[in-house]
Amino acid sequence: MTAPATPPQRRVDYLLIGGGLASATAAEEIRKRDASGSILIVASERHAPYHRPPLSKEYLRGEIEPDGTYGAGGVYVQLPPWYGEQRVETLQGAPVSRLDTAAKTATLANGEIIGYGKALIATGGRARALNIPGATLPGVMTLRTLDDATAIRERLATPGLRVVVIGSGFIGLEAASNALFKGAASVTIVDLVKRAWPGMLTDDLSAWLQGEFMARGASFYFDHAPSAFIAGPDGRVAAVRITASDGSGSPLDLPADLALVGVGIQLNTEVASASGINVDPRHGVMVDNHLHTSAPDVWAAGDIAAYPDPVMGRFHFEHWDNAISSGQTAAANMTGGDECYTHVPYFFSDQFDLALNMLGYPSPDAEVTIRSHMASHAFTAVFVRDGVIRAALMVNDDAQMDAWRDAIAAGAKAPDSETLASSDFDPATLTQG
Repeated sequence: MTAPATPPQRRVDYLLIGGGLASATAAEEIRKRDASGSILIVASERHAPYHRPPLSKEYLRGEIEPDGTYGAGGVYVQLPPWYGEQRVETLQGAPVSRLDTAAKTATLANGEIIGYGKALIATGGRARALNIPGATLPGVMTLRTLDDATAIRERLATPGLRVVVIGSGFIGLEAASNALFKGAASVTIVDLVKRAWPGMLTDDLSAWLQGEFMARGASFYFDHAPSAFIAGPDGRVAAVRITASDGSGSPLDLPADLALVGVGIQLNTEVASASGINVDPRHGVMVDNHLHTSAPDVWAAGDIAAYPDPVMGRFHFEHWDNAISSGQTAAANMTGGDECYTHVPYFFSDQFDLALNMLGYPSPDAEVTIRSHMASHAFTAVFVRDGVIRAALMVNDDAQMDAWRDAIAAGAKAPDSETLASSDFDPATLTQG
């Protein structure tokens, strides 16, 4: 005989699980659509919801402080008074452990039980750690949270550091570029892959990106992996031991006063799994095209939402724009809407004086046409597969971003490469007529 469900200690109309951008965006959208419903954001972090992009960009460089909203000199989605003004309650430091989706209750880590009418799981991800000797030494850091960024920023304030970055993805390269900006004596980037961004870029584009880093003093060890972090006499990290991926050669010790580990995130799907909600081991929490999970009155948004994409199939996307868009769509449907989630993937990255904007579905086997010249530091690379515009990488060249987004969303047919490369060709014509 099944034990009766424990009655909740209180009830809210909308329970938003996770204290990041997707939850904060959902709260904003819910309040626009429902002026009186009670909203509770439950988070594990001690900070109010904040944006992650500035953590590896402006905030890391010391150009902004955390106490404003993003775009106004800070990192927060909304300043703390907004939550009180909009009657959005936040509960920090006591995350949800699991849902009873039949009883519609949530059990928190502190034992509190909260009833809900509608729930959103937006638990995001956490930085992947390396399970190698020395991984917990002082000076071995990851960059995911505001506290992480603050600690790294304080460390980079010391000039002349020897910095080793593990991982050449977005976070790794942004951290590397900003370490050089802050006066690091050396920056070495280590990765198992054979070149920069091999899952997205062609050989030529990878070579261009790597060249920009090497021209500014960085060095790369591709096809290598860290095997240990070595402590110095003071107990802090002093070197990173790396080995070739094929096992050839002798291990090499790279001097390091700071080791930054940027090897991706691990999705926080534990709440969904513990609640009996369908989870894909690779992509996260399974949702339909309305972002509804397998449980009644439970939606998912942000990094963890594995949604059906017209190009990629089952897909999750770990970037800022997706957190905003999916949070808005989930909120619309939680408040009685009927909106399908359609989203052209987008991310942006600042590296040195390069503003990179990527739209769509880049792949290394696409036919790539360069508009302008890579050496100009202002160009757009257009990715075409099977005669269709699939992606656009804009480097200091975002004036036509909306037109490229529309073309990708429409699956527009590409003109011949000569026409596509011409500065006289307007991409807006791809979706006209």
